[in-house]
Amino acid sequence: MIKPLTSLRFVFAFMVFMSHYILFDKQTNPFLHHIFYEGYVGVSFFFVLSGFILAYVYQQSFQETKVSKHFFYVARLARIYPLHILTMLIWVYMRKDHPLNEPYITNFISNVFLIQSFYPTEEIRFNAAAWSLSNEMFFYLLFPFLVTWFTTMRRKFLVVFTVASIIILLLCPILSGSKNEEWFLYSFPPVRLLDFVLGILFYNICQTIKVQNLVKSVSPTLLELLVIALFLAFYASAYFIPQVYRHSLWYWLPVGLFISVFYFQAGKISQFLSSNTFIWFGEISFGFYLFHEIVIWYTDRALFLLDIHVDKPVIFILGATFSIIVSGFSLKYIEKPANKWVKQRFNKPLASIL
Repeated sequence: MIKPLTSLRFVFAFMVFMSHYILFDKQTNPFLHHIFYEGYVGVSFFFVLSGFILAYVYQQSFQETKVSKHFFYVARLARIYPLHILTMLIWVYMRKDHPLNEPYITNFISNVFLIQSFYPTEEIRFNAAAWSLSNEMFFYLLFPFLVTWFTTMRRKFLVVFTVASIIILLLCPILSGSKNEEWFLYSFPPVRLLDFVLGILFYNICQTIKVQNLVKSVSPTLLELLVIALFLAFYASAYFIPQVYRHSLWYWLPVGLFISVFYFQAGKISQFLSSNTFIWFGEISFGFYLFHEIVIWYTDRALFLLDIHVDKPVIFILGATFSIIVSGFSLKYIEKPANKWVKQRFNKPLASIL
C-alpha cells in the first residue's frame, strides 16, 4: 500500500461530491461555483491513479508470468462489481416509478455489464457515478495487454500514445459546443484510456528515480508543496480555460506529477497522510463515491417529508457526514466480505501470488 495515495483518494472523492452538490450560484458567484463544479477532476485523478497503481502492483508480475490474467480479472471484478450492483439496485428502487420502457431496459442491461459509457444517452442512468466504473472495467480488460506491449515495444507504445493524444487535442475545438462533446471527451472509455495509460507511464518514469537521490537533490516536503501548488494553480486557472479542454487534457500534467511525487512517500505531508485515520478515509473512498448521490437524495427526501427547511450548506454537511458513515459500514460489512467471497469463489487455488 502506498499510504499517502490511499489517503488522497478520499480528498478527490470528496471533490466529486462537491461537484454534485454545488453551493454557489454560477451567476452571482461564478468563481466559487467553479471551485465546486471543477471537482469532477477527481475522476481524472482516479483514472490516472488506477493506471499508476496497477502498474505498481502487477506490471512486473505479468512480465515474470507470476500472475495470470484470470486472477487479475477476478481481483478487479471483486473490487468494484459487488458494490456497483448493490448501489445500482438501490437506484432501481429509488426510480421504481419510472416507466419500464426500452431506454430503461437498455440502460439497465448496460449498467449490469458496465458498458453504459460506450454510448450517449439522456435517459435514466441509475447510479450516475457508476459511469466511471464502465471505463475502469474497460481499462482492466486491456491492462495485461497494455503492459506487455509497453515492456516489449516501448517506442511504438509511446508513439501511439502521443499520436492519440494529439488527435484528441485537435478534436477539442471541433467538438466544442456539440451535443456529444461531454460524452466523447469526458465519458467515452477509449478516449479516457489515455488517462489510464498516462498513469502507467508516470509509474515507469518514477522507476528511473531513486528515492535516495531525490532526497539529496531536493527537499521532499518542498516537492510535495510544489505539486500541491501546481495542482491548485491549474484548478483555479481552469476558470479561464474552455470547458472542452478541461474534460481531461488540462489536468494530465498536474495530476500525473501529484501522484508521482506522493508515490515516494518521502516528505512531511506524506507522513501526515500516512496515519491510520487518513488511510481509513482513503479506504472508504470507493463506497463514498458510489453512495454519495444516494445519500444526498434520501437526505433531501427525508427533509422534505418532515417539512424541515434548511440551507444548502446544512444539507451539504449532512450529506457528506451520512455518506462517510454509510461508506464506513459498507467497507466493513459489504466490500471486504464480498471481495473475499468473489476471489475464493472464482479463483483457482494456485492462481497466483496476490
